[in-house]
Amino acid sequence: MEKKKQPTTKISKSKSADWTTLKGKFFHTFDQDGFVKDQGKIIDLVGEDIAIVLYFEVYVGTPTSHKAVWVSDIVDEGWMLYDSEEAMQAAYDLEFVKVKPAGK
Repeated sequence: MEKKKQPTTKISKSKSADWTTLKGKFFHTFDQDGFVKDQGKIIDLVGEDIAIVLYFEVYVGTPTSHKAVWVSDIVDEGWMLYDSEEAMQAAYDLEFVKVKPAGK
């Protein structure tokens, strides 16, 4: 039996996240099949209803575009939120989220 690769990502527990705001949180969104559709960071809030997000390319992680989204969509669509980029990466490394193989 092939041994499963051990993740190398470590999550820092030295600070606690401020969950009173979405600003600064990282995220994954998902398609109908449960695969990661988008990833990025919520960079600002406009009032209480609109979030400005920066999307990252899913496979490489480079920034791609900004978009204004309704905060209600973040909740209704079940975005997975993280307090740091490291935590978002750990979700991938530890297979808490699934990513379609490139080209599929």
